Amino acid sequence: MDKLTSFLEQHEGENSLHDLITVFWKHKSRMALIFSVIVVAVTIITILQTPVYKIVSSVMIKYGREYIYHPVGKVDKEAVRPSLAFNSEEIINTEIEIFRSSELIEKVINELGLKNLYPGLVSDDKKENKIRKAIDRFRKDLSVEHIKGSNVIAVSFEHKDPAAAVEAVKLLTELFKEKHLAIFKNPQGEFLRRQVEEYRRKLQDCQDELKTFKQENQIYSLDEQRRFLVQQLVDLKTLLIKGKTHTVALQDKMASLQEELENVPENVSLFVQSTQEKNINDARRKLLEFKLKENEIRDKYTEDSRLLREVSKKIELVREFLADADENSEKNVRTGKNVIYQELAKEQIDAEVAFNSQLAKNIAINNELELLKNRLQELSEKEIKLKRLQVQVDITEESYKNFMVKLEENMVDNAMDNRKMANVVVIEKPIMPIKPVKPRKKLNILVGIILGAAVSLAYALFAEYVLGNETLTGKK
Repeated sequence: MDKLTSFLEQHEGENSLHDLITVFWKHKSRMALIFSVIVVAVTIITILQTPVYKIVSSVMIKYGREYIYHPVGKVDKEAVRPSLAFNSEEIINTEIEIFRSSELIEKVINELGLKNLYPGLVSDDKKENKIRKAIDRFRKDLSVEHIKGSNVIAVSFEHKDPAAAVEAVKLLTELFKEKHLAIFKNPQGEFLRRQVEEYRRKLQDCQDELKTFKQENQIYSLDEQRRFLVQQLVDLKTLLIKGKTHTVALQDKMASLQEELENVPENVSLFVQSTQEKNINDARRKLLEFKLKENEIRDKYTEDSRLLREVSKKIELVREFLADADENSEKNVRTGKNVIYQELAKEQIDAEVAFNSQLAKNIAINNELELLKNRLQELSEKEIKLKRLQVQVDITEESYKNFMVKLEENMVDNAMDNRKMANVVVIEKPIMPIKPVKPRKKLNILVGIILGAAVSLAYALFAEYVLGNETLTGKK
């Protein structure tokens, strides 16, 4: 090679096509022999090579229920069903890895038989070595690729036996579906059943506790009961106000009667020989009438009322008249019990009885008010506990319904899994190929021709310039 390089450097620009043709013509016999040998060898090898068939299938992955995330906890009513748990690229890559898993390939080999797929490995001593080598060869012959821009996986398998290859791809696809369902199967079924049963029991206990609380406390309608108690409370307060007002009026009446009793003698003359006796008796009656009228006015009007002032003036005039009549008349009097005094005393006793009775009523009404207030307070406390129990029932019922819905969804998923209803669709089934993919005879022969020509030309140059038999110009 050093001589050839040196020679080419020395004669660069001197070589011509004529020189090359001269060299090739000089060695034409051996070049033809080398070319023929290589082409014939390649052709024989190509013809003798066992044909290899390529089985093609395609599977579409639909993004369905397997990729949905199902939360175990509570989901709000307004919450939208959760979306895909992964992105599309991750899903397809996951499915490809499932297709290429050693577990599936081993099942295919065991199902079809090692002798039918790779008979050359049957003579291996150890079974583990046979299966491992078969899995490696199967994976080498298997191609699983994602068709870009789609959710389709292209599966191809090369094998010398086309029928066995078709069965292998079919079986691999079926096993892929089963493995796909097994991997994405929701494992929460038993857990959800336990949760449903537990929350059903909790809900029953909460409902029983709420029902018992209502029965023990005689709660039928809190709003109606509260409205009834509040109305009773208002009525009693109104009645108490009236009673207190009546008590004050009775106190005033008793004070007025006491004042009258002090001004009216207990004993009076039964017979008075006086020319003014009739006038005196009339005046005393008038005095009594004015006093009673004064008491009535005091109950209805204020102290500075005009009517009260007029009545008071009349009372003073009558009293002055009686005082003058007693001083100026000569009497021959026989004394006895004063009827007016007795009437005033009786009226005072009646007023005291009425006052004491009203006072007792006021105390009873006040006690009843306290009882009503206590009952309202107890009702508020019961309402708080009732609401707490009701909230507990509602929360437990909501959890029970959530788990029940999830259990039903899980049962539907399991039923679909049992029927092998996976979101995997075979859009191109494997079929028997018409011709093998290997060897590619025409291509191999073409390659043999090119290789033979290249080797023969290289030989001529090598023999001419490296071995040094002759120079490029033909000089000896």
